[in-house]
Amino acid sequence: MGAVNDLTEHELRSLARMSAEGDTVLSLYLGLDPQRFATAGAGASEIDSLLDSAHREVNSGERSHAEVKALRSALEQAREMLTEQSWSHDARAIALFLCEPLGLSQVLRLPHPVRSAFVISDAPFIAPLTESGPVGRVCVTLVDERVARILRGSAERLHEVLSFGDDVHGRQEQGGWSQSRFQRSRHEDVKAHLRHVAHTLHLLQRVAPYDRLLIACTEQLWPRIVEQLPADVRALLHEERLVLDVGDVTIEDVVAATEPVLAEEHSSHQDAALAELREHFTRKGDERAAVGLQQVLLALEERRVGTLFYEADLDASGVICPRCGWIGAGGESCPLDGTALHARANIINDAVQSAVGQSAEMLSLHDSPELAPFGGIAATLRF
Repeated sequence: MGAVNDLTEHELRSLARMSAEGDTVLSLYLGLDPQRFATAGAGASEIDSLLDSAHREVNSGERSHAEVKALRSALEQAREMLTEQSWSHDARAIALFLCEPLGLSQVLRLPHPVRSAFVISDAPFIAPLTESGPVGRVCVTLVDERVARILRGSAERLHEVLSFGDDVHGRQEQGGWSQSRFQRSRHEDVKAHLRHVAHTLHLLQRVAPYDRLLIACTEQLWPRIVEQLPADVRALLHEERLVLDVGDVTIEDVVAATEPVLAEEHSSHQDAALAELREHFTRKGDERAAVGLQQVLLALEERRVGTLFYEADLDASGVICPRCGWIGAGGESCPLDGTALHARANIINDAVQSAVGQSAEMLSLHDSPELAPFGGIAATLRF
C-alpha cells in the first residue's frame, strides 16, 4: 500500500500565500523513520528532542514579547498534537504549521521522507513540500468491455471518484448469419462503452484538470480506447497500458502498479528539464535561463520563472522587504519602496513561495552535478 498524502495543490497554494507580521510561524517537519519510531518510547524521544530544540531557539532568539508568546503557544499546541500519533498511520513524514496570530493550525501527512527539523519565520516553510512533485493530478482508469472505474489523486494516494457500466450483449455460441450480426452488434456496444469512457475523461479534464492519465485494460482493448480519446486527453496518456485485473483490483493494487510508472516518468521529466536548462544556458544570446541565486531571485521578482531548480538541502542567505515582499541576494534597502531590508538566513523558502505564487514548476534535486556550478539553484524562464 502506498504512503498517505494529505498535500494537495490547494493546500500548497494556501500556505504559500500566508504571511505574519513577525516571526510567529512555527513549521515542524517530523521524519517517521521506521527504525527511530519502532517503539512508542523511541517516537516520543524523537518528538521531545525536536520540540526541546525549538523551545531553546524561541527563548534564545532576539524576539519581541509578542513573538515569544505566540511561539510558546505554538509549541504547546504542537506537543499536544504530536502526542496523539494517529496522524502517523501510513505516512513517511508529517509537516505541522502553527501560528496563533494567523489562526493557523495544520498537520499534513507526507508520502516522502524528510529530515526532522523546525523553522521559525514569518511564513510557513514549505520548501520540503515540493519534493514529491505535482500533487493530486493523476487520473487512473480501469476499463473492460462493460465497466469503467476512474481514480484520482497522486502516485501515493488514489481514491475512486466514479464507476459505471454500459449494456453490452453477452457472448453467443450459435454460428451462421445470426452469429455474425450478433458479433457486429456486440462490437458496436463495446465501442459505445469506450466512447462513454473517453467522453467522461474529457469532461473530468475540463472540470478538474489532471496532469497524467494511466489506463488499465486488456491488450485487445488498448488500441480501441486510445482511438476514442480526444486529443487533449490523449496528450496526457502514459504510452503503455497498466496490466491489472480490472474486475478484482483494489485501490492498493492500483497504487502499487502506478508508483513505479510515475516515478520513472518523473525521473525522465527531470532529466529533460535539466537538458532544457543546459541548452538555454549554453546557447549564445539565449536569455531563457537564470543561474545562481541573484539571477534566479531577480527572475522570480519579474515573474518570468517557468521551472525552478534547487538542491533540496540548499541554504542560502538573502534579504526580504517587510513591506512589499521583494526578495534578493543582498542589499540595504528595497529597490521598489526604499524600506530597510530584513536579512534571511535562508532565502530559499521565500523563493519557493514566490514560485508557487506564479504557478512555476519546482524541481527539488538531490546531489545534482548540473546545479553545482550555479550554487545549487537555477531556473528556466518563460520569456
